[in-house]
Amino acid sequence: MRVVLATLNAKYIHTSLALRCLKAYSQDEFPMDIAEYTIKDPPMTIVSDLFARQPDVVGFSCYIWNIEETITVIDMLRKILPRATIVLGGPEVSYDTEQWMRRLPAVDHIIMGEGEETLRDLLRELSGSRKFHFVFGLAYRKGDEIVVNPGRPKLDLATLPSPYRFEEDVPSLANRVVYFETSRGCPFSCQFCLSSIEVGVRYFDMDSVKADILYLIDSGAKLIKFVDRTFNIKRDYALEMFRFLIENHRGCVFQFEITADIMRPEVLDYLAEHAPPRHLPLRDRRPVDQRRHQPCGAAQTELEQARANRDEGQGEREDRPASRFDRGSAA
Repeated sequence: MRVVLATLNAKYIHTSLALRCLKAYSQDEFPMDIAEYTIKDPPMTIVSDLFARQPDVVGFSCYIWNIEETITVIDMLRKILPRATIVLGGPEVSYDTEQWMRRLPAVDHIIMGEGEETLRDLLRELSGSRKFHFVFGLAYRKGDEIVVNPGRPKLDLATLPSPYRFEEDVPSLANRVVYFETSRGCPFSCQFCLSSIEVGVRYFDMDSVKADILYLIDSGAKLIKFVDRTFNIKRDYALEMFRFLIENHRGCVFQFEITADIMRPEVLDYLAEHAPPRHLPLRDRRPVDQRRHQPCGAAQTELEQARANRDEGQGEREDRPASRFDRGSAA
């Protein structure tokens, strides 16, 4: 069974972490190819490439920025590969799943939520007895009926293989953005964000995270972007990661999304003292109307001020007014 995992990235320099997670989990049992395109690529070019691969199963990772372009590709692909199984996954289709199945008759299955185990179990059923009702986290068609199975329990992150060590990625690491996760989930309940639907935060093993980052740096990665919803929500974990990255960056740039008003003074002081400029840019993840203090780049502004104070010999906290972050809750 030939399996192709595909997505339409926003730009060529972007890479899909989701596809690599799926491949890493199931590749020993089901060999699969990753096919990455961009939303600017002509649909006919994408469809022609997929057709040339002659897949039995095609999976698409769907997001708000690529869903409409993906739909165009799917409709065309169904016409020239009528016997192929088309599977969708990703946050854009994990909710209102029945509505998506009705809107997209060319789609055979939708995977809801975390996809590693669900995709593997789906592939087992496609190559075996096709008893799809046994696959948690799956929506499928049964004649004219759409069946949405119960959701799958959250994965134990300690059981997941690394998605960062594919040899075929190494030649392009220096020229593309590497997306990296140290956690899954979000503690907040922002109405604008799908991440708020998932309750709780789970962390990957710290030693495994460090080993994967060192591998990427040693292999030539120049820009690693952490996709954690709120990188600094767990203060001790974030500070340990900051220390590790500062000590081992070797010219690699790291980007984070943080919640600015819970940046603790000791973390800001450490970054001001040790972080190389431009190698650890921070961005407040919330929209302006959700931020309780300064609206944009608050932590970065505070960090830059701390550096300036340090350089002027005025870096001692007791010699300057209380930071706006001193009033934040502990991470």
